[in-house]
Amino acid sequence: MELTIDSEALRAVDEACRASAPRPQHGDLLRRLAIALPGQRFEARPRRNGWFRPGGLITPTGAPIADDIQCWAESAWAMAEEDAGRLLAACSGDPAESELRREIGLPGRHEAPIVTRHSGVTHYFVARYGDAPEAFIQLEVEELREVTSHRLAIGCPVDSVEDLVAPALDDAEGRPVGTAVYRLQRIHDMSRLIARVAGQGSGEPAGVLRFLDDWKRSRAASTAVSAHWLMRVSRWTDDFGVERVGIRPVSARTYAPTPLPQGVSGVDLANELRRYDRQAGYPMAWFFDMAAGRNGPEGLARAVFEQWQAGYRYLPERDAACVAEYCRRPYRC
Repeated sequence: MELTIDSEALRAVDEACRASAPRPQHGDLLRRLAIALPGQRFEARPRRNGWFRPGGLITPTGAPIADDIQCWAESAWAMAEEDAGRLLAACSGDPAESELRREIGLPGRHEAPIVTRHSGVTHYFVARYGDAPEAFIQLEVEELREVTSHRLAIGCPVDSVEDLVAPALDDAEGRPVGTAVYRLQRIHDMSRLIARVAGQGSGEPAGVLRFLDDWKRSRAASTAVSAHWLMRVSRWTDDFGVERVGIRPVSARTYAPTPLPQGVSGVDLANELRRYDRQAGYPMAWFFDMAAGRNGPEGLARAVFEQWQAGYRYLPERDAACVAEYCRRPYRC
């Protein structure tokens, strides 16, 4: 089953993001998303914060000059004929370069303008619409706040466009410019993407396909994949000019269970696996963390399977079948 996200639905979600006021629990955004996609109940997942991207250019009083500092800087560099001395003089208000100052869009005042940057937080939201593990929508929504970065081309030599907009190491400001906003970054129907990954090639199935298949047939199926994992989607063009899609499960946990010790066996190993699953919040968490390259000691699956064969039946049959198949054909997502 797939959910059709057509251009109208995409536009409605984008408008919901733009119209919502950022709040700690995203109440306004969640209400508007429910209207944009009727019947879908979105839930927030842990966020990723602490990143920045270039912003624009403003006057010292906060009036906007340019929305995109990189585009502005490239244009100004060309207008100054790549003469850093002229450009810096124009930026600092040298009367001899007043004409160039007007051409590059700076106001008549002599104060050096301020470069801004966007301080960003990426929020993740998921909504299930079916029983299959991949039957969910994943939204990536950025919460952006424009903040001041530094005075343009003050305190550092300029030999290129990059130097023009780069801050001095001790010159970052961080004063807010305006209010925070939401912006839609990506929306994915995972069923559609998983079907595309499945149809991309022959040979050994992609790791994410086996991950989801193991989820379906193990005790982990008692809970939703989207409750514990986000999907990192990548796109690239292969040597034949065909666009390819890759998907990698990424844990949505904000904490890590205590790692499983190496060398334990029998009852001790059974207790450690149960302890790990309790801390993670769902059955077979140790197995899926191992398949995704998290926390699993080398040889863990083999140790569990060998003890199963020796009569330590602390896993139900369906979980043991996943472990046995993994031992025959290991995979990583």
